[in-house]
Amino acid sequence: MRRGLLQRPSVVARALALATVALVACTAATPQATPAPGELAQSPMAPTPTPPPPLKPARSVSPVGSGVAASDGETFSESVWLTTAPNTFRLNRAKLAVADLTSDGKDDLVALYDEGDNKSGLLVFRSTGASFSAPEKWWEGEDYTWNRARSVVAGNFSGNGHDAVLVAYQYDNFQMRIHYFESTGSTFLFGGIQGAYDSGPAQFDAARARFAVGHFTRTGGADQLAAFYQSPNAKAKLLLFDPRPSGLVLSSTVYETNEGEYDLGRASIGAADVTGDGKDDLVAVYGDADGSAKVQVFDSGNSFQPANGFEGWASLPAGSACAGATAVLLGDWNGDRKIDADAIAPADGMQVRSNVLRNMGGAFRVTATSEETVCPRWPLTGMPLGGGSASKRPLYVKIDNNTHARPHYGITKADQVYEWLVEGLTTRLAAVFQSKDPDVIGSVRSARMTDTPIVPSLGAAFVYSGGGPEELMRIHYDAAVTSRYVDLGPGYGWGYRVGFREAPYNYFTTYRALRQALADAPEGDQPVSIASWDFLPPSTNDPLAGGFAASVDASSITVPYRAGFEVGYRYDPATHTYARFQDGVREVDGATREAVAARNVVVIQTEVHFTTEFGLDPAGNPKLDMTLTGSGRGSVFRDGKRQDVTWTRPDIFDVFTLQNASGESVRLEPGQTWIHIVPADWTIPSQ
Repeated sequence: MRRGLLQRPSVVARALALATVALVACTAATPQATPAPGELAQSPMAPTPTPPPPLKPARSVSPVGSGVAASDGETFSESVWLTTAPNTFRLNRAKLAVADLTSDGKDDLVALYDEGDNKSGLLVFRSTGASFSAPEKWWEGEDYTWNRARSVVAGNFSGNGHDAVLVAYQYDNFQMRIHYFESTGSTFLFGGIQGAYDSGPAQFDAARARFAVGHFTRTGGADQLAAFYQSPNAKAKLLLFDPRPSGLVLSSTVYETNEGEYDLGRASIGAADVTGDGKDDLVAVYGDADGSAKVQVFDSGNSFQPANGFEGWASLPAGSACAGATAVLLGDWNGDRKIDADAIAPADGMQVRSNVLRNMGGAFRVTATSEETVCPRWPLTGMPLGGGSASKRPLYVKIDNNTHARPHYGITKADQVYEWLVEGLTTRLAAVFQSKDPDVIGSVRSARMTDTPIVPSLGAAFVYSGGGPEELMRIHYDAAVTSRYVDLGPGYGWGYRVGFREAPYNYFTTYRALRQALADAPEGDQPVSIASWDFLPPSTNDPLAGGFAASVDASSITVPYRAGFEVGYRYDPATHTYARFQDGVREVDGATREAVAARNVVVIQTEVHFTTEFGLDPAGNPKLDMTLTGSGRGSVFRDGKRQDVTWTRPDIFDVFTLQNASGESVRLEPGQTWIHIVPADWTIPSQ
């Protein structure tokens, strides 16, 4: 299996042979037969033996850590196949498949790509056999919502030699349509919005399915589509779709588990002829909480019953895999004409842990590398998912910071908290909730235009209680027309007034009310792809790791806002956290009385200027505007140390990338982060 890396230039130098991927592409390299020791080569006069039939191609593609692994080949080697220019291609905006789209016998890569502003495109990376071409756009769709595309697969479904791409697209009311895009060799013909299959309303939740392509009930002809589906009754069903001239037909349920017997959320699925009977089987890596896993083979030649039961063909020890997030690659790795597997688990950064599974006929023999697995984490805290969903839409809630609005309610449950300068040089907070569910949140206050360049990077719902008319007009345009975020103003009825505070500092809400409002908002219940901040692995205990080698001690920090709003942090080495002080008073959560304990404090210094473009506040003060893309200076405080940085942010869909003077990435401790956006000419004292 030849592997090629599709990476930004700054990442290419970090490639580490088999254990590193950003986008891994694998192409066939057929091994040449050689005489065994002591065996005579055939003489020219001997009859030429009939060559064995070629192995069925085993295609597979799967996310792994911060990259995507793809395979269609046989032998391992390492090479960089493509380097994209900076800020031109982001893997977190791509859903990929493998297909021979140019009918030249070499498999290409195709990406359904989120272009922003509610547009999606199909990009093709042509394979030359030794490299990939730059991405070509073969199709673009207005109002084709990338988040609704639950799965992208490819195969030859027409039997005419032209590969096609299928997109399982989720509509409201649990209606799934499978859209069909056939390759002409230079573009895609879209089969229409109705697609190749329509489940009808209330029939199919594509988020519960794992899709695979192959020949499952026959040895040739057009490819079939398999969907391993977790039914609401807790049974897992294996469904087959057969291509017909009129589209895909759901032919049958070919296998079904008992109720509660199988949790597809713990499984990663691939398809190939593992048993050697000419028909494709399903291969599943079924993970447990401790990182152990069973490698199961659902045998198509035996009604898809799991061979050797759910114990499978192999076991992986603890720390080897990630439940539901292990990439499954399939191919003949050693040239013995048996389909092998590679269960690839994410490790730190661009590294992976590889578990090569040699097909011994009825069992796999495991050979593994030694990297520490770092299973998927919450993108805004770096903490373990713990069964949660990293694509859950965050809530970005504006919270008043006036002295009458303290203490803040729900603040310790936030993944991130932004502190913003506003008119009069006072400050407002924005608490971002994703990984934890607070109860009461308050007090909620008005929006500012400075929020709008940040919310898109979170894929968040913007929660606020009013604002100036000029600002609200722009915010509504941003949300409704370009679909950058969900605009969750008070009109959804989530807020209420409390009696223990004076107006306007008494507008509160609950997390449950916001989630209900989000479910009622257009696109609010759709999953999102969130750009992750760069966190250290949970096992790291070196305070100088992650770009902090040149840091200085800083157990006390001051952010010099105006009187009444001055902020200080004090580091507690026993808990590795920062206590926050506002106007000299330690911050506690009004809902729980728990003290704020931040893991990181990030200061972003940039251009901040007054503007009247968005009107004046009631006191006649001009509003503020800030430069929130480009680059500038900043500081990161972590583990009682300070590291000055250069921040970079190409566009509003990106997070801030932080580097030290040596160009090394500066990484955060897993946990809550407070982010301060302040003028470039401010000095941030620390000691």
